[in-house]
Amino acid sequence: MVSVDYLTKPLDIFKEMCRILKPGGLAIMSFSNRCFWTKAISIWTSTGDADHVLIVGSYFHYAGGFEPPEAVDISPNPGLTDPMYIVYSRKLATA
Repeated sequence: MVSVDYLTKPLDIFKEMCRILKPGGLAIMSFSNRCFWTKAISIWTSTGDADHVLIVGSYFHYAGGFEPPEAVDISPNPGLTDPMYIVYSRKLATA
């Protein structure tokens, strides 16, 4: 995705993802700390990487219909290059 930081109505988007996914379907949000700072939402620009993971995880949680989200640091060279993260979750089988 790499644009979750620009969503002005993230819960609407995550609810729609849940609606269209098949039960057990996987939703993956990827992001780094690079963005257009003038376009990103203020909570994104005022927080750091760990907070960004929590923010995206909360989108899955509060949208409902998803398993508890998980996060992974997929940075190619941690500490040497820009970080890269994914937060993912599956649609509940009963949702």
